[in-house]
Amino acid sequence: MTPPPRARDERYDRQVRLWGEVGQSRLERASVCALGVTPATCEALKNLILGGIKTFTLVDDAPWSHARAGELFEISCDDVERREETLAEACARALAELNPDVSGEARVESVAAAANASSAYFASFDAVIAGSDALSDADARALERACEGGRTPLVVTRARGLFGECRACAGERWATENVAPEGSMMRDLRLVTPWDELRSYVEMKTSDLDRLDGGSFKHVPFVALLAHAMAACGTRDRRAVKDALTSARRGMDEENFDEALANVRYAWTDTGAVTDDVREIISHERARAVSEESDKFWFLAAGLREFVESEGCLPLEGSIPDMTSTTESYVELQRLYSEKAERDARRVWESAVALAKSVGVAQPSERIAWEDAKTFCKNCRNVKFMTWRPMEAELFPSPAFGTSDLVNAALADSTKTMSVCIFAALRAADKFTTLHGRSPGVYDGAACVGGDVNELVRRDGETVRALMEEWFAASGAAVDGAHEKLIDDVAYEVARYGNSQLHAVGAVLGGIASQELIKIITGQYAPMTKRLIFDAVNCTTNLLF
Repeated sequence: MTPPPRARDERYDRQVRLWGEVGQSRLERASVCALGVTPATCEALKNLILGGIKTFTLVDDAPWSHARAGELFEISCDDVERREETLAEACARALAELNPDVSGEARVESVAAAANASSAYFASFDAVIAGSDALSDADARALERACEGGRTPLVVTRARGLFGECRACAGERWATENVAPEGSMMRDLRLVTPWDELRSYVEMKTSDLDRLDGGSFKHVPFVALLAHAMAACGTRDRRAVKDALTSARRGMDEENFDEALANVRYAWTDTGAVTDDVREIISHERARAVSEESDKFWFLAAGLREFVESEGCLPLEGSIPDMTSTTESYVELQRLYSEKAERDARRVWESAVALAKSVGVAQPSERIAWEDAKTFCKNCRNVKFMTWRPMEAELFPSPAFGTSDLVNAALADSTKTMSVCIFAALRAADKFTTLHGRSPGVYDGAACVGGDVNELVRRDGETVRALMEEWFAASGAAVDGAHEKLIDDVAYEVARYGNSQLHAVGAVLGGIASQELIKIITGQYAPMTKRLIFDAVNCTTNLLF
């Protein structure tokens, strides 16, 4: 049931400030499937449910246990005793209570069987998150292929004790909104290459600058002051422009001149210049050889290339910062920038639509929406086209995947050595489970030597270590004596924790997983395209491969 508009606005107000109404509406239409009842998957679902997804499905047939109750906040030991519901049903019910606008259900079936299902199994979902000790690396590979077949984004998490990993898989994706680098404050003012209307505005505001009364002088927008100073000194030299601004001042209480000096970098920075990243996208083979099946953003990239070839610069972004000015002057300046930005974006859009029509796209103006073109041009400096490597290249290394160089580079980097050892240990633990039918360090009544759990952990740790060496050898990695102690320690920790997942570790992994899915679902921000390793021993994260 959709909440009343005011209640919805209040509930989602803070996140709408991040990804806007369009992003929120995409999130509210999303259906998410979670494979496995673990702290990480439940934490990820919690975040998505609180964010306002439409529905979720939790898949698992794991039995009740006090150990599981100790890992999850959604159930308690009392639930274990009552057993009125299955484990998946109890967690799904508890999670659904977090947001009355979200509906959820549980499917009591094998996680491994679901992971090996066809693409049709996941066709009704907009995203999949998986994380279970019953999910092997081979199952994860099969799940990736099934999701890729239906173009369904996937995030896989895995944790053993204080070590964990998170890997997103989304094939190919565009990120066109909220993609500016964090902390970026650069504005597209075009003072180095102004257009005619901006020149006229500057001339109107500064032609009688010396004769303006005190109030009017203090409210000349800094954009006009900067452009006037550049024209007065006839150069883009930093010192000359600053001196021109300083000499034009009448006193020290003029905030508009303070703003001009604070933004003086725009006097020599060509904010319309075509960056290397943009040139790479518009020169991409898929932007030059579009077809009827091409993604709409490749048509826009082709349209952007035509604009750049014609104008020698990027489309205007269209916004201006706050500044000391009269309301009339500010509104007029904003109008100039927004109208120029719209004209530029419309040229790109019309080129894209014409190109789409030429290759046989039916109703090209609907396929390539005007709003998409405006967003694309507004953010074109930072637009990203991202691809994800297949997980098989990491989980089952071979020379064909070029894994050797990646692993050796990580081992040589002191900040990533621990992370690559954790990754190898997780692969070794998976192979151990496949070979022995149990997780390393897990007592099953038969593997424990004389009831000595410590001996079991020690012995299994040695086996995990041997399997790690096998993985490094298969990867073509050069492991030397400097890594021996670290490999020993990681292997022992993996065996010591067995298949347990600490809630604190799961909360971190689940938070990261939900964050990546929100980026992909909303089409905003840049999701990670590499595997993230979380080391709770040292409280560090690293992106590998």
